[in-house]
Amino acid sequence: MAAEAVETVDVVEVLYCEGWDPAARAASAPMTEGEARRRDEMGEPYAVLLSHQGRPKALFHVDWRHAYLGLFFFDAHGRRTVEYVYRQLEPGRLHMSRFRQWGHTSDSEPEFPERGVRFELTVRPDGRGRRILNAGGALHVGADVPAEHRTVAKAEFGAWTTYVDARILGPSGGSVALVSVQPSEEGRASGAGASWSAPRPLEPGPLEELFVSGTRLTCGEDRIAVIGEPAPAGLLHLPTGSVLAGDPGTVNSSDLAFTITVPPGDYPVLVSTMRWEHEEWDGETPAAMLRILDEPTVSWELALRPEQDARLLGPGEFYGFGVDTGTACFMDASGRNTLPQLYEQEPGFEADSHSGMRSDPASGTNLIAFMSGFGDGSYPVWIGRDAAGAVTCFIADMLVLHGAEPQPPTVSSTAAHVLTFPALIDDRREAPFTDPAATSEFIAELIADIVSFRRERDAVRAARG
Repeated sequence: MAAEAVETVDVVEVLYCEGWDPAARAASAPMTEGEARRRDEMGEPYAVLLSHQGRPKALFHVDWRHAYLGLFFFDAHGRRTVEYVYRQLEPGRLHMSRFRQWGHTSDSEPEFPERGVRFELTVRPDGRGRRILNAGGALHVGADVPAEHRTVAKAEFGAWTTYVDARILGPSGGSVALVSVQPSEEGRASGAGASWSAPRPLEPGPLEELFVSGTRLTCGEDRIAVIGEPAPAGLLHLPTGSVLAGDPGTVNSSDLAFTITVPPGDYPVLVSTMRWEHEEWDGETPAAMLRILDEPTVSWELALRPEQDARLLGPGEFYGFGVDTGTACFMDASGRNTLPQLYEQEPGFEADSHSGMRSDPASGTNLIAFMSGFGDGSYPVWIGRDAAGAVTCFIADMLVLHGAEPQPPTVSSTAAHVLTFPALIDDRREAPFTDPAATSEFIAELIADIVSFRRERDAVRAARG
């Protein structure tokens, strides 16, 4: 009688901690499982290290308050070489928004090298993606990622193998048994906080300060901007209360208004002015404000259009409006079909003015145009709110002074930056919607395909001489 096969089980140690120390190549500030569970329930950040026989295999960064789960895999030298970024966009499901993999030229090279080979895959919620291969230049190629490879269930706390290919965790590639490791009293976290943060989009720079005459801001190492009196640009007529920002020369019916609306009415627009200290050049237009309420602003949020989701933005990224003619504007969305034609017939500004207005008597709408900072590009709009949550203003930031620091006696604004994530009803499910191993193989095929494409392209170029 044949003996029954004995299944091999790989024991994987689970250590909860604040994060990973790349210099020591070890977990930083370990914590108890109970503390990690508490943070998980409260939405506070923590990290999870999975190891096999003392060698790091996988690291999780967990921050449900910001709808974020990061997953890293290690190489044999204790370096993070693979990253998955998941964002919770709907109850019970995590969307893979980004994948990255780094190559190294030596065993001693630190992790995340700026030079060398790097592959990146970004994925939209509808599955449309983009592959980027950086190897002596960047190659961009599209990709279609099916739902079974971009969506995974949000697992219960502790069910970490839901997200990880078992072949990565242990040599047998079979069953895995997770064993929690309790830190010693000396090694426990002492309230230092996580050593990482969830990817956060662009933070607002100076905003209301750009409309206070006399404000001085240091820009770079040796330039100082001095804010002048804001230039009144007139009243913007908002018959529907739907605000649209764009280029007056290119706005069309496909441009959508911001999701945040205001009561219909007429609201003043102010254009920020500035000069560079000790320079003859007056300076660019730093910003324009659509004032809704004359109340102090206590928080800022990025203005979004339908189907835009701040959770999908990477570090420092933003959704903005595009400019192709060096000019920007505010208007009511109901005028987007007629006002651009009126502006095209008579573009530009009034003499000695920082703005220009065009009106459509038939619809009762108008647009107010202003210079777009350094010219063409993409620019964010920030929505201010007062202590009661009412909208105080829309500010189009031309990013001229985004990183500038106010100088005394001006004090930096204490208004908070609020990330507007939709509320989600927690609905965790233990079973994944896909097999992590199958997703890993799918991505490997995407990498092999773009590498092959690059080689063929380079061979053709070489043959042409």
